[in-house]
Amino acid sequence: LIIGGGPCGLRTAIELALLGCKVVVIEKRDTFSRNNVLHLWPYTIHDLRALGAKKFYGKFCAGSIDHISIRQLQLMLLKVSLILGVEVHVNVEFVKLVEPPEEQTDDGPGWRAEVRPSSHPLSDFGFDVVIGADGRRSTLDGFTRKEFRGKLAIAITANFVNRNTTAEAKVEEISGVAFIF
Repeated sequence: LIIGGGPCGLRTAIELALLGCKVVVIEKRDTFSRNNVLHLWPYTIHDLRALGAKKFYGKFCAGSIDHISIRQLQLMLLKVSLILGVEVHVNVEFVKLVEPPEEQTDDGPGWRAEVRPSSHPLSDFGFDVVIGADGRRSTLDGFTRKEFRGKLAIAITANFVNRNTTAEAKVEEISGVAFIF
């Protein structure tokens, strides 16, 4: 079970599916709406190309462009995940882990997750491994979190209303000028 359908959760799901695992991803959002732009390191570009990123998004790393919006990255990774048989459930929020009963037989229920809505079929889904890929405000209790503070950085993000016009569709995604140390 992977909690979180962001880039890290979906890329992890892809890797596990390629290794032969049955993978289920839950995501509390129902849309990919994060327009922030990410700089892609050369090894990340190579990895995404190997997964077929160019087939799903023709503008991927065209020319000297080495960045992508989180939304577009998620859409690419979602497509690859679904092709590989990953189950992705949206509008499902992880609440907490449910431990197996202490005195259970081998065919008894294993680890499960309490989810919202509680009537969702995944309420009865048993799993062997749970991966918290739900960001810095992780909902997976019992794990210590360490924070690494890098150099101070300043950035500006502007989100505009997308009216889905032809002119807006033609606008290229650019990250502007960035210095990465």
